[in-house]
Amino acid sequence: MKRARALCLTLAWALALAAAARAQAPDVRVSAIPEYTAVHPGGTFRVAVRLRLPAGWHIGWLNPGADGLATTIAWHVPAGLSGGTTEWPYPETDDAGGEISHVYRGTVVLFSSFAVGTGVAGPVELSGDLNWGICRIVCVQQHHTVTITVPVARDVAARSSMWAEAAAAMRLLPMRERSAGFDAIPEGDSVRLAMTGLRAGPAPGSWVTFFPLEPGRRSVVVPVRTIPGGIAVLLPRAVVSGAPTARLSGVLVAAHAPGAPPPMRALAVDVPVTK
Repeated sequence: MKRARALCLTLAWALALAAAARAQAPDVRVSAIPEYTAVHPGGTFRVAVRLRLPAGWHIGWLNPGADGLATTIAWHVPAGLSGGTTEWPYPETDDAGGEISHVYRGTVVLFSSFAVGTGVAGPVELSGDLNWGICRIVCVQQHHTVTITVPVARDVAARSSMWAEAAAAMRLLPMRERSAGFDAIPEGDSVRLAMTGLRAGPAPGSWVTFFPLEPGRRSVVVPVRTIPGGIAVLLPRAVVSGAPTARLSGVLVAAHAPGAPPPMRALAVDVPVTK
């Protein structure tokens, strides 16, 4: 009886804490910025979605790590348009008593790309549903829908007046080195990620953080080694996705001070683990 009463009190306390957190959670300011003042049939364009987080709060990355909720965006694309693929800036870590989460702080800008069909004649209307968990001591789930209308014109349109400010955040997007070579090879209880032909990369002897893309897997900090023609890092097997085939997918970020840009663009990694 005492145990049941204690459980009820614990549950009541948890519910009260969650209700208080929801009441105190601040609003996140969200805005959508089109790349162009108008789009033309057969062309492409991007939309920047900017989230301004209040000081002292954070939201989760695609893989939030040990705690928190993933941030997601789902676009509703009208007939005549295609795309909606979103590029995400690299996250940073949050250490809460040894529990490592992957988070965003401050201002976060996502970039989504679209293609316009040749037969589109009217204005383009888009909406995107965003979900995130805003966290300080506890996390509170929030939702916001952004809407945007862009005219369609046959002439080439000028860039939006706010695009330059939004585009400055592209330096935080992981770079895809398509001309470089990436190989992930098992090595004992680890996986060696070898990178050759990089135009710019972390210096040998420096440290990098690898953020695995698969939810629930923790980031790791590892040193950079020199190999013939490039560099390599040794990662634990725990960061490798196991389904449907073993794959190393995530973001490699050079060590830097919190809130400061890294000395190099973050690297996107997506490579099968080979024997």
